Amino acid sequence: MLFNLISFFGGFFASSIVDTSLGEFSEWAVVGSSVLVATTEGFNACYFHYKTKSCVCKNSYAKILLDLLNFFKIGLIYGLIVDAF
Repeated sequence: MLFNLISFFGGFFASSIVDTSLGEFSEWAVVGSSVLVATTEGFNACYFHYKTKSCVCKNSYAKILLDLLNFFKIGLIYGLIVDAF
């Protein structure tokens, strides 16, 4: 639970870094946003593909790593939504 919270807030912090740096270099905003969306969607595809497979779920370290990366992704998206308003 603690590592999930740390991962979530790490994603939130990363979102403020990404938002600030993309706001500073306005000509790279479209490219950066598209890379961020492609990365998130690619991770979603991998996460839900391996989450349904039983072979990865048996390995607890892989399951923990996937969950931590998912919480990081959720924090990243949440931080970008909060910065937008």
